[in-house]
Amino acid sequence: LCNNAGIAASSGNKPIWEITDSEWQGAMDVNLNGAFYCSREVGKSMADAGSGKIINVASGFGLRGGRDIYMYCVSKGAIIQLTRVLSFSLARYGITANTIAPGFIPTESTNSDIRNTLPPSGDFLPIGKLGIPQHLGPVAVFLASSASDYMTGEIMIVDGGGLAAGVIPTGHAPIVALED
Repeated sequence: LCNNAGIAASSGNKPIWEITDSEWQGAMDVNLNGAFYCSREVGKSMADAGSGKIINVASGFGLRGGRDIYMYCVSKGAIIQLTRVLSFSLARYGITANTIAPGFIPTESTNSDIRNTLPPSGDFLPIGKLGIPQHLGPVAVFLASSASDYMTGEIMIVDGGGLAAGVIPTGHAPIVALED
């Protein structure tokens, strides 16, 4: 099972007192509840089979905050915790659960006023370029394969070194190109 749903606030990021119950619940339903319900649905079948792999896709924002990015950061952080609980609880049934935490990966669905402030070159990342969706596929294949049988509860960070370097690419903090 690979849970890979995610939405950012369609109404934009805003102060906590402006977030409606409907907006909050909508983000939690897509970003968190879907992974819970899918995991619950397949969990018993995997346990009966004596093996299984659950891969949850979170975000670097699940590991750090971002200004007024409440719904996305909280829900993706909760995905990481869900994975940890799944990994501990389901290991006795031969099921592993791991998380992929991508950094910013430009796609058609990630256009917003904040993300458009990123330098297109990726100079702000230690690796010197932005990620592409194809960087994530091999990580998911690894986690779904027998090569990952002895790991569970882990977070595979795929962000060009951004988290390690303390980069917060949100447009709210200065982004300075790294020097050679």
